[in-house]
Amino acid sequence: MPDSRKSNFWQNLLGSLFGGAAAVMLILAALLPFYLIFKIDYAPTLVSNTIIEFTPPDNAIALQNALGALSFPFALLGGIMIVGLIGLIVGLIYALLRSINGLLATIGASLIMPALVWLFFPIHMNAAALAPLLATGLLIALITRRDPLLIARKATTGTPGTPINRRVILQRAVIFSFGGLLLSFIDGLPVYQAALDAARAGRKLFDFSAPAPRVTGFPAPDALPEVTDVADFYVMRKFPTVVPPAPPDWKLTIDGLVDQPLALSFEQVQAFPRADVYLTRECVSNPVAGSLISTALMSGARLTDVLKGAGVQANVIQLVFYGRDGYSESVPLADALDRGLLVYAMNGLFLPDAHGSPLKVEVPGLYGFKNMKWLTRIEAVSTPYKSVWTQEGWTETAIYKTTSRVDAIAPAANGAVLSGSAFAGTRGISKVEVQINGGAWQTATLNTPPLSAQTWVQWRLDTPLRSTLSVTVRAVDGTGAPQIETPQKQFPDGASGLHTLKANI
Repeated sequence: MPDSRKSNFWQNLLGSLFGGAAAVMLILAALLPFYLIFKIDYAPTLVSNTIIEFTPPDNAIALQNALGALSFPFALLGGIMIVGLIGLIVGLIYALLRSINGLLATIGASLIMPALVWLFFPIHMNAAALAPLLATGLLIALITRRDPLLIARKATTGTPGTPINRRVILQRAVIFSFGGLLLSFIDGLPVYQAALDAARAGRKLFDFSAPAPRVTGFPAPDALPEVTDVADFYVMRKFPTVVPPAPPDWKLTIDGLVDQPLALSFEQVQAFPRADVYLTRECVSNPVAGSLISTALMSGARLTDVLKGAGVQANVIQLVFYGRDGYSESVPLADALDRGLLVYAMNGLFLPDAHGSPLKVEVPGLYGFKNMKWLTRIEAVSTPYKSVWTQEGWTETAIYKTTSRVDAIAPAANGAVLSGSAFAGTRGISKVEVQINGGAWQTATLNTPPLSAQTWVQWRLDTPLRSTLSVTVRAVDGTGAPQIETPQKQFPDGASGLHTLKANI
């Protein structure tokens, strides 16, 4: 093949590649208003959900902590660009099929595009999200109609069509690259704004101030606060989608195996006697000494009081909670009746959207994913219910492991002050021990009694040592069981291992 024909061949081939990507970007752009306004299924979002599903928890947590509210838009950016990259592949397939027949190329590209997206990302994908991608072939044909490939030369003349020049290739590459970035930016704006708005505290229910320390010397210098401010309380969500706002006529439905199904308004939930309980909640994806743990005063109705009106039947073994975000989770009936709380306020403020407004359920003693936010329905069931987390192999019992951490190593007049916290769910903490520079274990002072039977406990140890310090901590729960020292990642039932912090003072 002469050099000029080779050059034209590759230029036309690249043009079709970027034509496929441009066609996909046009489809995503057309769908964008419907996704933003009507919350239709959107392929890029479902793609990003699948990627999140298979990202190692510690990596996902590091990214979320680094990006903050921007993590959702960046996830959408990734989804859009990946769908666009699949469009590149389809553009190549279109070019090859076009050498045989133009109609075959159009139909083939239209079928292959959604098929590839489903093949690569099947878990959360559905027909509604894939159907618009059936227009891919037609759009590629329209985009490339004046630039037939050399391999698709007209049989009647035996000569190739007009080749695509470098300028056209560059234009299509720009459409793909910057189009994806622009779509992601526009797409991410409402998600980013929603994340910021959701973190703002709600209206005040009552005046609140954190309780005073029970032991002299607390809080230790540079220690984390015993009660977490609502704005600083950790937020963890599985997927980067905007949770629909609660409708004006929101009700909590209680049904399933009950004598009398209920549909309670927010005012009716508030009418039950209010319980104010200090709770520490930790995410099962929290690494050792991670930031996905917080403590607040939770206010709401006790679940047992609310369920009395429904009359839970004798064969019920679990309660299934359903959230407005489409997620569902279950807990044993005994745990729910013993400790369950329908929460509508934190630290005296009505729940912000980020924490499940208007209502969430908290079951002390169980990892955070068991505590449903944006609660809309409670179903009583007589057979075990497996949520998406347990289907993926995460723990079903979800009982908190004992954990401890070093929060600060602060200089003092006669050495240093070491401080941190320990947590063991509803078992409580009976002892915390600290090791300095590999020496003997020393018993730390605890800020007791704790805020409640289901919160973390602050600890403190004064040492005359200075210079370079390496501090390791371990805890013993209220039953006398020591903390698990063997390191383990978060999957499948929570992280374990000892935390060490080093400092030069």
